Amino acid sequence: MKRATCSERRTPRRGFTLLEMLVAITLLAVMAVIGWRALDSMTRSRERLTDHDARLDALKVLYGQFQSDCEHLSDPGLLQASPVEVAPGQVLIVRDRREENQPPMWQALSYRLEGNALVRLAAPPVDSRAAVQSALLSLRQAGRQNNVQARQVLGDVDSLGARVWIDPAGWLADNGRIRGALFNPTGASAVAATATATATTSAVVRAVELSIQARMGDGDAPRDFRKICMTGL
Repeated sequence: MKRATCSERRTPRRGFTLLEMLVAITLLAVMAVIGWRALDSMTRSRERLTDHDARLDALKVLYGQFQSDCEHLSDPGLLQASPVEVAPGQVLIVRDRREENQPPMWQALSYRLEGNALVRLAAPPVDSRAAVQSALLSLRQAGRQNNVQARQVLGDVDSLGARVWIDPAGWLADNGRIRGALFNPTGASAVAATATATATTSAVVRAVELSIQARMGDGDAPRDFRKICMTGL
């Protein structure tokens, strides 16, 4: 009998079939798609969190600036007018800029909506009540004059509102009622109220509340944010 040679005893080599190659390529493609989607989701989540943190930081800056303005709110008796005015999409504030042992100085400020951005407008400090009223008139009309500093403090804002706590009247959001509570707290006649308006008022502005609706990220629903600032008066 003829012996089998060494080459004849070897197991013949077998390669991948076309079907096996197609299955392997399909599995690799599925794994690549799953991996890409996971990576894309992680990237989007990171960008969303970064954007949310940036807007939250802007909101904190807004709160801090508004608190500082409220803490230095002008005294109504010295100003002989209301230091706070409320309008749709706008809040006007008169800030006391007087230095110690110096004549009175005031600065008119405005927080207003311009499009979807909340902007703080600041007029130059002035030393007369007439100049304050002129500055307030300019800010009411949203005139961007060269001497008015404008700074965007928050974006994606849908609405802006405010109200004032006057002791002892409570929360008020109407300018007429605010002035009445400041200079006619006892319900005196119009003549007496006019006379009182040129004297020191017995009512006090205790706090100002700022309320806004803002989005903390693209695609988010508007959220309500409120900041109550004590005036220190």
